[in-house]
Amino acid sequence: MKLLLLAGTTCLALLGLAKAEDAAPAAAPTYRQHIFFFGDSITRAGGYVNKIRDTLNQQSPEFPPVVHNFGHSSETISNLSEAYHPGRRPCILNWLGTVVAEKPDLAIVCYGINDAIYHPFNEKRFDAYKSGINTLITQFNAVGTHVVLLTPPPFAASGPEFPPGTDEAARKVLLDEANAKAEAEAEKDPNKFGYRTAYPYYDHVMALYSAWILSLGDREGVSVVDIRTPMLARIKETHGGDAIHPNGLGHSIMAETVLKAWPDIQTKMNKFKAKEAAGSQAK
Repeated sequence: MKLLLLAGTTCLALLGLAKAEDAAPAAAPTYRQHIFFFGDSITRAGGYVNKIRDTLNQQSPEFPPVVHNFGHSSETISNLSEAYHPGRRPCILNWLGTVVAEKPDLAIVCYGINDAIYHPFNEKRFDAYKSGINTLITQFNAVGTHVVLLTPPPFAASGPEFPPGTDEAARKVLLDEANAKAEAEAEKDPNKFGYRTAYPYYDHVMALYSAWILSLGDREGVSVVDIRTPMLARIKETHGGDAIHPNGLGHSIMAETVLKAWPDIQTKMNKFKAKEAAGSQAK
């Protein structure tokens, strides 16, 4: 990925690449936690999910977690779909209630790469994504489930290069111009963009979606993990067949980053559950 996407991320990324075995384990659980994973085909592939599960099993052999992978290929949380997609994309909100009722301890959620449907940025699509995420949080928190939001993984293809010497301010102007032009083209031709013909600067859209996810980190009942930054640091290695789906290394980085955050996730989950329990007793 070009310097546009890497600027200011390298130092943070290095922090996120700690090996899973080097991550400080959380206090050993005293019961078998139920952990549900949700996402699109990246989650469905199972790479990062399995690595997290295996490490947690090793850390807590007496009480290994009960892990379920509910990833679905092509799925969104925005309920959007590009015109030429073979059938409308599925949306988690259409079946979420069936798993919310199970009241897992943790819901680990990774959406975004499909949610802007490979189009340029616009507020309407962004609002649909935000609404979906907020709906999921509300429903899970209502039954005492702590939600862990992962930022969308990067889209591992850069758009056309900017002229040499283009500074950050000029890049933003050029990106805004490219986005406006592409949005106008998409309005004229609904088949202009999609998973086969992504907007050339689609990763810039993912950067905006990721920034919003990161802004939710202070919410009660929510933890946020930035998987985007450490993947960007090795973006030439994290994808193989296409710009959407991480390869084995990409999944390993995702898992390692979540596991590094695991002690904080457990601490925040326990505080949320304790507050919820106290509130229930007070009623």
